[in-house]
Amino acid sequence: MRAAALVLLLILAGAAAGISTAQAQTVTYNSVQLSWTASGDDSLTGTAARYDLRYSTSAITAANFAGATPWATTPTPTAAGTHQSVTVTGLQPNTTYWFAIKSGDEVPNWSGVSNIISRTTLTAPDTIRPAQLANVAVTGSTETTVGLGWTAVGDDSLTGTAASYDVRYSTSPITASNWGSATQATGEPAPAAAGTNQTFTVTGLTRQTTYYFAVKALDEAANPSALSNVPSATTPDQTRPAAVTDLAVGFIWLGNVPNTRLTTLVADRPRGRHRL
Repeated sequence: MRAAALVLLLILAGAAAGISTAQAQTVTYNSVQLSWTASGDDSLTGTAARYDLRYSTSAITAANFAGATPWATTPTPTAAGTHQSVTVTGLQPNTTYWFAIKSGDEVPNWSGVSNIISRTTLTAPDTIRPAQLANVAVTGSTETTVGLGWTAVGDDSLTGTAASYDVRYSTSPITASNWGSATQATGEPAPAAAGTNQTFTVTGLTRQTTYYFAVKALDEAANPSALSNVPSATTPDQTRPAAVTDLAVGFIWLGNVPNTRLTTLVADRPRGRHRL
């Protein structure tokens, strides 16, 4: 009788105490949050004793459930009908996973496998920023422009190609703390492959003014490099004086100066006469 009762109990528990529909709530690049409605200890009555949550990169079935990876920190079951959730972490980015769960009582009698759900994790965020531009140099200047040159860095440190440049200038030395208040140049070149020499001309400057320059490289995730070195240049005065356009011969009266013999040229005197 005891053996028969045990078989019946196993059949009842396996057939009736299944997890209500499991769902995937939040997906990141390395985690998936799951939720479900708790089943009972005896079918839908009472409180189950434990859960067995498993995941796999291939579809889970009742036949291969035991071969899927178990999630060790599944919560303790709550009363039948309550909602529960757990976040499975440590997953690989951009990978499809399948999830299934069973509930068990104190014997343990296990429910059937829940519905099977799948989710694809997101692409991992880019956390490697471009390397610092360490050799920004002034290549020339005019009254209103300053030429700059540097060696391109990569998208990921010194690898690949960055997405954009941010060139700034100021009449005060540029630092990491005052970078945001420096004037941003326009028309910066598109970054070339790491190791390529690049140039850029800052325009709209004022002559005879000292300017400081700094550059940051950004990747496609808008991760900025550290602040570059900060070269400076003083725009020259290249505007020469205007030419005299009203030169004329004129009369100059110096008055009487004692004990001094002066010769005064009188303009337009007939026949070029001079008076001493």
